[in-house]
Amino acid sequence: MLDSIIADRYAKSLFELAIETGKLEEVKNDMGLFLDLIRDSAEFRHFLISPVVRPDKKIGVIDAIVKGKVCDLTQKFYRLITSKRREKYLAGIANAFIEKYKEHHNIVTIELRTVYPLSPALRDRIVALIEHRRGITVDLIETIDRSLIGGFIVSTGDVRYDASLATSVKKLKKEFEENLYVREI
Repeated sequence: MLDSIIADRYAKSLFELAIETGKLEEVKNDMGLFLDLIRDSAEFRHFLISPVVRPDKKIGVIDAIVKGKVCDLTQKFYRLITSKRREKYLAGIANAFIEKYKEHHNIVTIELRTVYPLSPALRDRIVALIEHRRGITVDLIETIDRSLIGGFIVSTGDVRYDASLATSVKKLKKEFEENLYVREI
């Protein structure tokens, strides 16, 4: 809980500063780069949380890794949080920043779970329909889930629409189990 509060505060400050300096897109791309680094490299994750490595050494290593890949605002930011020993929150900060970016641009992440991959034409129709009805920009994440048997599940945030065959079968089975008119033998 405390981690998310700290990450959110740093992300909010960086977001506001990025807007003020006109570097919002650059910083968003940089936060994506840090998320990729953290996700793809266990060594980098362990390096960030290590209490043994001094902040100045961490700054030097991070500088070497992202040299020429990040803007000056991002560089100043990661140097600041590292000098204050907050680098272990970098993944949370990057995630929170990207969420603020999406909120600012009215982008909503929607997960679509299906049994088989959608054709590009159908995917585009679904995205267009949702964007038109809700007045948003959709960031669609497709997931293949064979346990659905058929149909689909669409979820965003805390809203979920389940039109899967597996759920329909479960509901039908429950109805039959609760049938009071079945004569017991």
